[in-house]
Amino acid sequence: MADNNGKNEKENKRLVFKAKGEVGYIDSKKRYELIMAISIFAVAAGIFVLGLALNKWEKGNIFTVIAAIFVIPMARFATTYIMFFPFKSVTEEQAKEVEAAAKPGSIIYSDYIMTSEKKAMMLAFAVITADKLIGLTGRKEDDVLDIRNYLQDIATRRGYDYKVTVTDDKSKFFSLLKSSDSVAELTFENDEEKEAFEENRRKFCGELESLMP
Repeated sequence: MADNNGKNEKENKRLVFKAKGEVGYIDSKKRYELIMAISIFAVAAGIFVLGLALNKWEKGNIFTVIAAIFVIPMARFATTYIMFFPFKSVTEEQAKEVEAAAKPGSIIYSDYIMTSEKKAMMLAFAVITADKLIGLTGRKEDDVLDIRNYLQDIATRRGYDYKVTVTDDKSKFFSLLKSSDSVAELTFENDEEKEAFEENRRKFCGELESLMP
C-alpha cells in the first residue's frame, strides 16, 4: 500500500505545473510546452485530414487554411520547449540544503532560467540577501562571468544597489550564503526607511522574475 501511495505521489508531482522560481519549474515548463505543441499539432492534423476527406482529397479547401493557422502557436510552443530542453530542474534535496544555509529573510529562486538577446542562461539557485544576489550556475558549460555581468548590468542600469556574485563552485556558494548579511537582523531608523527597503527589494525581485520565460 505504501509503495502505491509513493508512486501516485510521484505521478502527481510530474503533472503539477510549477511557478517561476520554484523547484521543478524547468521540468514542468518543458512538459507543458511539449504537451501543448503535440496537442496543437494533433488538432491541426485532424482538421487537415477532415478537410481532405470532405473534399475528395483535394488540399485546396478552408480546412487546410484553418489547419495552417495552428502552425503559428504550435511553433511557439515547440521553440520554447527546444530552448528549455538543455536545462533540468534542481532536486528537492538540493533546495532544502540551500534553504538551510541561507540567512533568515533571504529570497530563494530555484531553476532560475533567464533569456538575454543572445542566449538562455541558468542559475540552479539565485539567492537575494540584504544587499547581494548570490547565484550558483546550473550547468558546467555555463559562463559564470557572462551570467554575472548580465545580471549586474541590469541591476546597476535600473538603479538597484545590489552586488551580484555568481559561482560554479558549490562550496563557495554555500560559503557566500553563510557570510552574507541577514535581512532579519537589519535595523532601520524608522518605519519609512524599512518600507523603502522592502519596496526596493520587491521591485528588484520583480525585475529578476521578468527575465524568466
